[in-house]
Amino acid sequence: MSSIKKLTQSDHEIVKSYIYQNFWGCIEIAKVFDKNGLKNKLSDKNSGDFLGFFTDENNLEGIFVFTNNRRFLLHVKNSDVTKKVDLLKAIKYYKPEFMSGPSEHVKMVWHMFERTVKRYKYSNSMYMVLEDYQTLLNQFKENESIREASKADAKEQIKFFLELEKHFGRNHMTINQLQNRIVERIGLKEYLVIDDGIRVVAQGFVEDKIKAFSQIGGIYTTPKFRNNGYARTIVEHLSYYVIQNGNIPILAVLKDNDSAIKVYESLQFIAKVDFSIIELEF
Repeated sequence: MSSIKKLTQSDHEIVKSYIYQNFWGCIEIAKVFDKNGLKNKLSDKNSGDFLGFFTDENNLEGIFVFTNNRRFLLHVKNSDVTKKVDLLKAIKYYKPEFMSGPSEHVKMVWHMFERTVKRYKYSNSMYMVLEDYQTLLNQFKENESIREASKADAKEQIKFFLELEKHFGRNHMTINQLQNRIVERIGLKEYLVIDDGIRVVAQGFVEDKIKAFSQIGGIYTTPKFRNNGYARTIVEHLSYYVIQNGNIPILAVLKDNDSAIKVYESLQFIAKVDFSIIELEF
């Protein structure tokens, strides 16, 4: 009989195989799995509990991750999962604040419990990958306006970084947290900024690394300095350094952010998979 069960270390190889056979659809799950496997390291907010959907033949056809920072990540290959009360019980137990996965999969599972949610906000995004990286390598030129972020930036440019956190809808990070994020990337050319001689006005950094891929994110330019090509320049430089370090650049972008998509496409990024994110309040 098909069932939902909590995955343990003994399931490691079958889960690994599932994730990498369905990599683009499982990319969010891969970030969690690559770091801690199936073990929930409670001190790590990005770690979590893994559940699996097994068919009558004991084939794994769905993975659900409930992280310690209350995200619900999913990938499903079999619609029979929507008949499973145990999955609904798990969702009610963990009460996630965000749900994300391939758009069709999210829609399928969302219908199971949407009536139990007080409020929600639905958004659609997509992952893009730089497949033709040779063109970027051939055309790349260093831009003197770009520099690596320094530890002092987080403290000296606190207004910019608070503006950044607000733009991305996150709780404000402390100065120490901002400094730590930068310090972790100093010397690796993974946190780049542009300033106007007085303050930082644009930034971007490498958010995550998943096997052979490095995800670029946090791309932001203050409104007054937009339409100067800063975002494109930062993404181009980050992509170049990622490739030089042997990885392939990827990024995520909201599907209605036409200006950003146009910039990424001009650098030869192409869409790989549509993702949906639902912000939830139970």
